Amino acid sequence: MSDYEFLPFEICCMIFDYLSVADLKNASLTCRRWCHIIFSDSYIRRFMLKINLHRSDQSKLVKSNGTLVTGDGRSSRVSVPSSFPCSLYQRCRMGKVKSKCELRQMSLVLRRSCRHYSNITFVCDNRSEFTDNVFNVILNLLRPSGLERVELLKIILSSNLNVLITILNSAIRNMIRLKSFHLIYDPQRRLQCGDQIRPCIIIESPTITHVELKSVIPEQIKLPKLNSLNVSLQPGIASIIESVAENLITLQLQLDCSTANCGEKEIYALTLDRLKVLKLSRGIMNEFSFPIPVSSNRPGLKLRFFRHLDKLEKLILEEKYTAENIFLAICETSRNLVELKIDHLKVINCAVLDRLSLLPNLKILALPNIYSSHEISFHNVYLPRLENLHLEIYKDSTHSFCKFVNLKCLTIGSYSSQAPEVIDIISMYIQQLRELRLYFLDYADVSSRTFRKLAYLGQLRKLELLKGYLRRDVFSRCPPGLSELEVILFKFCQLDTQYFDGLRERFPKLKDVRFEDCMVRGQLPCPEMWLSYR
Repeated sequence: MSDYEFLPFEICCMIFDYLSVADLKNASLTCRRWCHIIFSDSYIRRFMLKINLHRSDQSKLVKSNGTLVTGDGRSSRVSVPSSFPCSLYQRCRMGKVKSKCELRQMSLVLRRSCRHYSNITFVCDNRSEFTDNVFNVILNLLRPSGLERVELLKIILSSNLNVLITILNSAIRNMIRLKSFHLIYDPQRRLQCGDQIRPCIIIESPTITHVELKSVIPEQIKLPKLNSLNVSLQPGIASIIESVAENLITLQLQLDCSTANCGEKEIYALTLDRLKVLKLSRGIMNEFSFPIPVSSNRPGLKLRFFRHLDKLEKLILEEKYTAENIFLAICETSRNLVELKIDHLKVINCAVLDRLSLLPNLKILALPNIYSSHEISFHNVYLPRLENLHLEIYKDSTHSFCKFVNLKCLTIGSYSSQAPEVIDIISMYIQQLRELRLYFLDYADVSSRTFRKLAYLGQLRKLELLKGYLRRDVFSRCPPGLSELEVILFKFCQLDTQYFDGLRERFPKLKDVRFEDCMVRGQLPCPEMWLSYR
């Protein structure tokens, strides 16, 4: 019996991804198990078609199921002649082949592939005459037999394409399986050129459950089954959220830092009682951004907003800072929280952290940056179900985080000189730890005795080290042959070498060692290196 018959379902799917359409059909005739995998619904959903019609793209045109079609003839999904993959816009300007003929050829190739895609992505603009023919390609591609199988449709624009959006919007009504719709307008293009996209469209579908809108505001949304919304915060978006608030369960808001009147006041005036997942984040500041004036009554509205979120199960706040009164409102109101992440928490009274005990179901707690003029403490915090804790910048000389004895994953920040003491505390109190991320707050030399207690963490499987200066003998004090460690990841570290003394003897079960964005002897190696110890 062949060993291939014992491969897991997921591994077989990954292998089949590298086959062409013809080879995939032949593989389905090999045995019943392969035929069942290839024609299963879960594998069919993996098929993704990406058409890049951006004029600045020189090499990527079609991406099918994760494999690029390039000019060297390598393709795994669609058999395309070598003259086809070049940028259609550039080929049109060079006069080699008419763009209309190549677009017709692309449509023909996609039809011959005999594959129905459930995931379709378009990347395009309208800054050339070439785009006039794009509509015909899209209409040919989204034929009635293909529309019925589409489950995810994603459109990425770099300029205003009202005609294209109108065509796709009419096609959405015929997508009887469509669950997720994404309409994204490139924010960098808008910031540089001052473009404002206001497509006159109405998103209407009886099946869509998730919508993503970035820098785009439609006229109206008619989605009776919509329960998840991901939008960029800008004027007018509050009315869109309010129109679907009755069934809304998941809401992700990203503040557009380039807009002065961003509509933040209107958002906090909403009442979203059914929300279970909420994520608030700020956009990335750049040279085109400027500070946003804060309304005088916004803090009061924000406090009232959080006082009504009593059904929340997951809350992520990636804001510039979160005030202490907002943190109190979250702990006192959202008692069903399972995951809580606050990027920047500003604390005046350190006893406010004791209110975390009001969240008995909390499993994931991330407070990377706690700003306080006094030392904080978790001694009076009782979280019996906490499994994942993330602390980086904080003041706690007593290491009171050791009270969370049931932790499975811990991210902790420490100066290199204090790291040995931190590891000692962890090995003494947190015996069930499986993943440890040690974040060094400086690039000082890490002592070799830092990791001597790793052998006492019997359940530890993964160790991740961020920053810090690590010498060749840094693991020399680890007792040999005791640890169950399998993976070590070095990230943003300064290293003497890529090979450490006695690493194999100290960690006999070690399988993988990775280096990401590290500096070896002052030189940057490859962005990611992988050493296999199997």
